[in-house]
Amino acid sequence: MRKNIFEDNISENISFCADSNSFHLVNSDYFLAISDLNVANGIDITKNILIFSKKIEKKYSSLKIAISALKKNKKLNGTYIMEKDLENINYFIESSDRIKIITFINTNLNLVKVSNKLEVNNCENGFRDGKLDLGQIIIINEAVSPKKLIEYYKIAIETRMKYVEYLKLPEHIQNIVNNNEFLVVSSIIPKMLIKKDNNSLSYIFNPYFEEFIKEKHPTPKDKFEKNISKEEYLLNKDKYEKEDDIEKELIKTIVKSCHTCLKKSNISFGVLDYIIAEGISIDALVDAGMELCVGVEDSKELREKLKKQLLKSLEDLNVIALLMSAIRCEDDFQSNRLREVDVSDDPAYLYTDEVLGIAIANQIAGTKATFNFKRYDEEKPGIIAKLGPMVDDIFAGLVAGCMSKIFEDDY
Repeated sequence: MRKNIFEDNISENISFCADSNSFHLVNSDYFLAISDLNVANGIDITKNILIFSKKIEKKYSSLKIAISALKKNKKLNGTYIMEKDLENINYFIESSDRIKIITFINTNLNLVKVSNKLEVNNCENGFRDGKLDLGQIIIINEAVSPKKLIEYYKIAIETRMKYVEYLKLPEHIQNIVNNNEFLVVSSIIPKMLIKKDNNSLSYIFNPYFEEFIKEKHPTPKDKFEKNISKEEYLLNKDKYEKEDDIEKELIKTIVKSCHTCLKKSNISFGVLDYIIAEGISIDALVDAGMELCVGVEDSKELREKLKKQLLKSLEDLNVIALLMSAIRCEDDFQSNRLREVDVSDDPAYLYTDEVLGIAIANQIAGTKATFNFKRYDEEKPGIIAKLGPMVDDIFAGLVAGCMSKIFEDDY
């Protein structure tokens, strides 16, 4: 987050200035940009790309007045393309040979420390109002036709969606990701291609515009084809086409930019996040454990001891591995990703869940815990009864192991 104005260059012809309220890209040439934002007209020719935070609107009472004020202050010397409801402007820049990506993150997730080694994501007003949005401005440092720009825009959308799917985030986190994101894909139009009487979208959509780009702004492939024989080009086709493969570079840079943004923003997910995604709280596991506790009075002290043991056990790498194995497995089963598997009626011949449950109980408190597991597996107290066919047994094992452990010394 930047409170003071920060200025720098994206490339030789593109500079930007930013603070916590706005981000302003300026091109000494022109941008050809396509955007999903409500102020843009789909495809625009512009010298400026702006992002405004909510604070700008509050300061000037409306976006229109804000833009007018910026023009009067000579901060805006061309056209603008967009606005976005960001609380603050917080951005990261990723670069490759021909592509620059500015990624903006807008989130209210906070990591809350639960124990020495465990943290959990939380939102101040609950996950119903949670947000984790990654907005991006993608700059392709070459002149391309509107048709190509639209193709790159589609690739960018698909890549971002697949990246989030690949992360396999906890469900309650997945539900708040990119519900209010934005995407701008732009390319460079040299001044020489824009004449005063032709500075319009109809001009760039003319069939001759793409040929004009090739003539005035040839790609590496175009250059090779002009300077080598057809035979040599065919012999080294892979090499030459690799030089002009913007699509692969675009995909790779988008993934890298998203990953870098999350990492630098300290957005990560741990075992407690995946447990919460199953609808389970530590307190609910304590309740389940105490439900089958006999011969000892249910007390606040005992509950606190069980809670501490549950958290301690969830720091164990082997317990984490066994829990996540079952959670991931159940997700695949319930989503019908495997043709041979149907767990809709919790089949009796599926016993791997019990094997994992026993393994967790044994890992926490040894052989005695495996006998305790049988009680929790059969009676399924509290929250355990509400879980799926793979997950119920692993949490029965977790609770059984922790209950056995807390009685080792004192009871």
